[in-house]
Amino acid sequence: MLRYSELKLTEENSITAIYSKAVEELDIRRKLYEQYRRKLSDEEMASLTDEEIKVPLERYISIMAAGYFGGKAPTYKVKEFNEEKNKVIKELFDHEINNVKEVSEIKALITHITDYNNDSSHYLHMVLDYLIKRACYEIYYKDKNTGEITIARSDALETVAIWDYSLPKKLIGLYRIIRTYMANGEYQQMVELTTSNGKRYYYDTPEKRKLFGTKEYEEKFKDEPLFKEKIDERQAKRWNNEIPATAIENCDGMAIFEPVISLIKAYERCIQNSRNIFKYNDDAILKVIGYEPENPLIIQDKKGNDVINPARIKEDEYVLNSRVRYLDGSKDVNSDIAWVEKNVNDTALQNHKKTLIDIICLCSFCPNMTDLGFTQADNNAALEKKFFSLQQYIATFEGEFIEGLKRRWRIILDKFNKEKGKSYDFRDIEIKLNRNLPSDRATDITNALKVRGLLPDETIINLLNMDLDASNELAKMDKQNKENIKKNAENMKLLGRDTDNPILNLGKENSNKQFEQKEVKKNDIKQKDLPNKDVQKE
Repeated sequence: MLRYSELKLTEENSITAIYSKAVEELDIRRKLYEQYRRKLSDEEMASLTDEEIKVPLERYISIMAAGYFGGKAPTYKVKEFNEEKNKVIKELFDHEINNVKEVSEIKALITHITDYNNDSSHYLHMVLDYLIKRACYEIYYKDKNTGEITIARSDALETVAIWDYSLPKKLIGLYRIIRTYMANGEYQQMVELTTSNGKRYYYDTPEKRKLFGTKEYEEKFKDEPLFKEKIDERQAKRWNNEIPATAIENCDGMAIFEPVISLIKAYERCIQNSRNIFKYNDDAILKVIGYEPENPLIIQDKKGNDVINPARIKEDEYVLNSRVRYLDGSKDVNSDIAWVEKNVNDTALQNHKKTLIDIICLCSFCPNMTDLGFTQADNNAALEKKFFSLQQYIATFEGEFIEGLKRRWRIILDKFNKEKGKSYDFRDIEIKLNRNLPSDRATDITNALKVRGLLPDETIINLLNMDLDASNELAKMDKQNKENIKKNAENMKLLGRDTDNPILNLGKENSNKQFEQKEVKKNDIKQKDLPNKDVQKE
């Protein structure tokens, strides 16, 4: 974590002073990223052999943890207006909470911005950066053409955050090192510094960079800073007095797989040793006792140098390929023919490999997918227990992500407050970070319907765990109800009822019912009288 004075931050000497510290941190992140990727260079691919086995457990650990923590986008809720709470807050703090209209507007604003920026994909890549590169960053800006609020991820391989010395620490700058390569193979570095006063751009030269830190540099450039600002590229501040960025850095300065790198290498050596033993036994040497070869192994060539006898090679091939070999069976010689092999205790070897895998998963807090208990987990409760250790690990930094997201919405709402004359309060936004686990939808639906009538419909929809936007679904339901009412009114008109006067309709319905009842009674009487008349006639 880089800390610096806010007053000196924009000075050219400060940009050069921060550069060496930033490069040191970025180099470590690149090594961790390469450890995660396990990607071979073109030269390594050209000479690729099976002599060295790679087991990319770093990738497995990172993908598993990132998918569990970041596989589902965060959900945002806005607290509903509470009159009693509003009175208390206004009396004690001289401040009012969001009213009903503002709550509705904030909900619509959040939904629009997250949909526009594909929040689920953006959040997953932020989590991956945090777990692999030890930090993640995002920058937001207002698009000049569309006017949309755009949230862009800033690569942690080229970005570091600068904090002040206050408690709690305050973000005072975002320092990006960007390289531009030229036709001759050289590159120029640009530092983009984002502060509350806008953006500034500083450039170095390949000549300065090569001599930087030497006596020759001091003589030639007379202690000039490595980076020089281009004043005409300055960008004025557009986000009040805030830095339009989110920076989340691991307080331990550690990638999720970093503590188990040595264990992963031990596991690779174990597999490599097994492979070497099997390869050796495939090319085993034939041991023959009681047989004397006819040709010597070493002979001399014309120059007197020792060479392998070609005739001996042919004789050995004959021995290997012959179906039967008769050895000297005299009492003085113990004849024997066999392969010289290395004995492998496969049970001990497999136990050792399993022990290594168990320790790797234990120390990285990541569940082992090949574990018998994991494969037999047949319900959500069993799965959640297997992910208990990973849940505990995530709890150590979950608050940092919630804090970063709160900062994002505070700055965005403040911008709308200033530009549109609104009074939105970001503190009413509730942020929930979801876990990505397989779910039993039938059970979720049953449990949600059990509390229907006790909780609002919006809460019921969220309990369904079906990735539905409750606000949109309720709006669709309202629209559907209105259309149904309209269709019913049209059908009533077709039946001759006055849909504009429900009281008159009710009277008509009652009169119609009374008429129908009278007709039924008349028919009953006629049916009763008919048999009597017939009897009298007889």
